[in-house]
Amino acid sequence: MKNLIHYSKVVYRWLKRNVTDSALAQSRYWVEQILQVTYRLSNVMLPLATLAAFCLVVYDFGFHPFYSLQPHLVEYLLPTLIGIKFLLSIRFIAGFTQLKNWRAHVYAFGLVILAFYLPQLVKQVQELKDVTSTDFLLKKLLVYGFISFLFVTEASGLLKYIYKRRQNTAFIFITSFAIIIVAGALLLLLPMATVKSISVVDAFFTSASAVCVTGLTTVSTAAEFTSVGKIIILLLVQVGGLGIMTFTGLLAYLAAGSVSFHNQVALKSMVSSNRISNVMGIVGRILVVTFFFEAIGAVFIYFSLDAATFDRNVEQIFFAIFHAISAFCNAGFSTLPDGLNTPLVKFNYPLHLIIALLIVLGGMGFPIVFNIFSYVRRRVLTIVNRLLHNPVQESRTRIIQVNSKIALWTSLILLVAGGLLYFAFEYNASLKEHTTVGGKIVTAIFGSVTPRTAGFNTVNMHMLTLPTVMIYLLLMWIGASPSSTGGGIKTTTIAVALLNLRTLITGNNRMEVFRTQISETSINRAFAVIVLSLVIIGISVLLISVTDRHFGLLEISFEVFSAFSTVGLTLGITPELSASSKIILIVTMFIGRVGSLTLLMAFAAQPKKQVHQYPVEEILY
Repeated sequence: MKNLIHYSKVVYRWLKRNVTDSALAQSRYWVEQILQVTYRLSNVMLPLATLAAFCLVVYDFGFHPFYSLQPHLVEYLLPTLIGIKFLLSIRFIAGFTQLKNWRAHVYAFGLVILAFYLPQLVKQVQELKDVTSTDFLLKKLLVYGFISFLFVTEASGLLKYIYKRRQNTAFIFITSFAIIIVAGALLLLLPMATVKSISVVDAFFTSASAVCVTGLTTVSTAAEFTSVGKIIILLLVQVGGLGIMTFTGLLAYLAAGSVSFHNQVALKSMVSSNRISNVMGIVGRILVVTFFFEAIGAVFIYFSLDAATFDRNVEQIFFAIFHAISAFCNAGFSTLPDGLNTPLVKFNYPLHLIIALLIVLGGMGFPIVFNIFSYVRRRVLTIVNRLLHNPVQESRTRIIQVNSKIALWTSLILLVAGGLLYFAFEYNASLKEHTTVGGKIVTAIFGSVTPRTAGFNTVNMHMLTLPTVMIYLLLMWIGASPSSTGGGIKTTTIAVALLNLRTLITGNNRMEVFRTQISETSINRAFAVIVLSLVIIGISVLLISVTDRHFGLLEISFEVFSAFSTVGLTLGITPELSASSKIILIVTMFIGRVGSLTLLMAFAAQPKKQVHQYPVEEILY
């Protein structure tokens, strides 16, 4: 011990004599440079490594039965995962000072823990003898899910390079949807995704329908797609409902601990935020609200089902999750042969009400959900303070915004009016098979909810009377509320148009509602959206009537309205359409999902500042 102390003192004296402050500074500089280079190299290598692992996963579930694990795949996958583990560890150490806040450190450390756990999980799957067991299923899904998560996380980090180019945010938004549609179509063309091979057009149609949360299908989802194919469709619906930029934007923020100004500007328009400062907070809340409602909906759907109709409990769980996500995202996809009109669930009215509620919540719009939550929270706190006799002055700040009020009132009017008209017109038609009054009321309510961009059907669409079909066309065209998972021209658009009509009739020179004046920009935008929607619908109807002239005008119009408003209801002609008509509907769905006005703005040149003003003149009508 004495020798150790003696040698320590000798070393200390030597360092004190020979190591100067400049030498220490130089050493620190070189250490920082080495760490920075290492950090950058790991940032380059990790996306490539996770891409390689993700490709192996796609190869496995795309070309081999799910209930199996190929030995040669493990031989390639394990070294790749070990490499990812090494790179993540190196990046965590080298980039410790690069990360901006504690969230980024925790997130990076979590990725390292996940990378260390993944190889062990693969070995556990490899050791399982019974490949048909639930344990094998869950562990293999975890392996696939974790690898996909790592890949998406690393790919999200590349967003900052895209935003640095300062591209038009509308162009980025549209391009992201197009890329997901192409990727989804390629995945659906994999051998294990379908029972038998489908055409390229059908694959693109299904992918576009899922990403655009439409629900129209040219092939039966229940009969033509395997479990793998249905999972792919479900993921496309989830990503399409919220937008891929929402997911990747949040992951990029968590990984870096901060987000650049250009990132925030791009996400601001996508999530309809009024301020740049709270963009990431809104993105996080959107994801939390979505997953919360979907999880609660899945639980209720699960318990509303008869377990005897499913061979395994896993199938019942998947059914509940699939329909909860499809309903909240207003997609309308179902794993049943005839949707909710299938005899197994046709008269399951609790299930219908749960799905209808999820459709309404998804189509309400996230800003409205946040508004309502803030209002309820304020009221609850006020009541609690009164009960506790706390001398807190009640705030008179307007919580429910005018946009939310317009959307809520319009939605309520459409829901009630649609339900009453459906009940009246269908009482002796499609409602005849529902023998109870309660069943007729639930079906009428569902019939009023589903045309608002959902696409589920609990009745035979061929049995609908002509007045109901015409009402459906109107409801489909109007659609859901802004910043929601639904489509259509939006409830606020039609409300502003009708309010403007009232303003013209009464002779007022400005539009006012709820003690607020509506801006001229909002009025102009509303009428632009209406005109563009009618033009696009008209062109699509014209083109399909040329390529498939043997169908009637009503059937074609119904199909186009459904595609443009991303509804998914059909009078039964979708599978019989020609390839040309299917492509027309793909384009129509895409335009309807991204927005016709957004599409034009994406390719429009930046406006020049106008320094002049011409004389104003009234135009005759």
